[in-house]
Amino acid sequence: MRSTTIAAIAAALCATTCAAADHFEQAPQEAPSVSLPSAQVSGGDFHIQDPVLSDGLMHHYVVESRFGSFPALGKAALEVRLREVAALATIARTSDSEVVLKSVVRGMQDDVRTLTQVATNPVGVVLGVPKGIVHLLSGYGARAQEVSQQAGKTLHGKASNTDDQGTGSAASHAASEIKHSATDYASHYLGITEAERRWYAKLQVDPYTPNEVLRRAIQRLAKIDGAAGTAMRFAPIGVPFAGEARRALDTIYNEDPAVLRKRRHDALVSYGLSATEVDRFENAALLNPTRQTLLVNAVESLSGVEGRVELLRHAMSVTTEDEIEVFLESTRMLIRFHAQTPVKSILPGVRVPAARLADGRVAVFGSFDAVYWTQEVARYAGEFHDAVSAQDVAKLDVWLAGAVSPRARQELEALGWSVHATVIQ
Repeated sequence: MRSTTIAAIAAALCATTCAAADHFEQAPQEAPSVSLPSAQVSGGDFHIQDPVLSDGLMHHYVVESRFGSFPALGKAALEVRLREVAALATIARTSDSEVVLKSVVRGMQDDVRTLTQVATNPVGVVLGVPKGIVHLLSGYGARAQEVSQQAGKTLHGKASNTDDQGTGSAASHAASEIKHSATDYASHYLGITEAERRWYAKLQVDPYTPNEVLRRAIQRLAKIDGAAGTAMRFAPIGVPFAGEARRALDTIYNEDPAVLRKRRHDALVSYGLSATEVDRFENAALLNPTRQTLLVNAVESLSGVEGRVELLRHAMSVTTEDEIEVFLESTRMLIRFHAQTPVKSILPGVRVPAARLADGRVAVFGSFDAVYWTQEVARYAGEFHDAVSAQDVAKLDVWLAGAVSPRARQELEALGWSVHATVIQ
């Protein structure tokens, strides 16, 4: 009798678990060729780790090369990593001086040994939506002004404690924090030499890349090349950057960083950011000069759009490299949409780029690779639906850079959303 009861309980638990599992999708592990063209799957200097994992929104690629292993969250990030591997390969193969070439290659090898690499195969690891993407998709109860409010607390919250410290000392402490942040920013980003900028331009890669192997290689290359009095020559790498990225990088390559910073500062003030917000934007660690230029250019292109400055406030709240890259790609989607269908205003209260159209519809833009109806995605969709519904949205159009599973499309449309994306086969 007792064994029969235990068996019955076990069967009931299994049925409940299976039913819960059937309610959601599980993003598949796939061969790289399923989501990538053959030229991005492998080449003479790299290959993509197989299988490729997904979290229900983004593909988690790992580029394995002779220069190291480089993770890339999503297709846009992968294109950047592949361009950087091509730059490293070009440096290693091309030189007018055998001595220079050997020194550069040896230096890169030293860098690879000293830098943290992707040492474990992530196959079998249960993935959740990355921390930064979680932040991008959640917290919709807070209004977009949260950034300026938090910045105000940093400056004025200390000043409220006048009984202990006095207004003067609190203000002095806040000013010291801003100065320290600015010093860190300048040390990290404004120390690139003119010679290094020239090499980044030749190689057609971002001077502010987080790829430490490439950064150290170019630092060494610029020093050796200058000392030897040589000028290495090679053909440009890959397909030129297009659109917004091309415009931003041309500026970064050709103009003095201090001059650009002053120009961005003036633009931020003209857009209506407070002095505190300008300081925060200019010295945000994740908003390097290239990203700042992209964002300022994006806001400029939205001339006449109400609330366009909200994009800058959203950008100031980013928490990770992954988040800012997805945010920037999603913003590019909004800009391209606006060029075809002018938007009326930027929607506050959500971190992903969203715009209200003249007819009252709201268009939301997500640079996601492949959307599946996982438990996490379902939860974020519900939170987002509640937030935008509270803002009197008559109709919601969701524009995705990648594809969407039939199940995810069905569930999103059941919420009343119009989904613009290809269907995952």
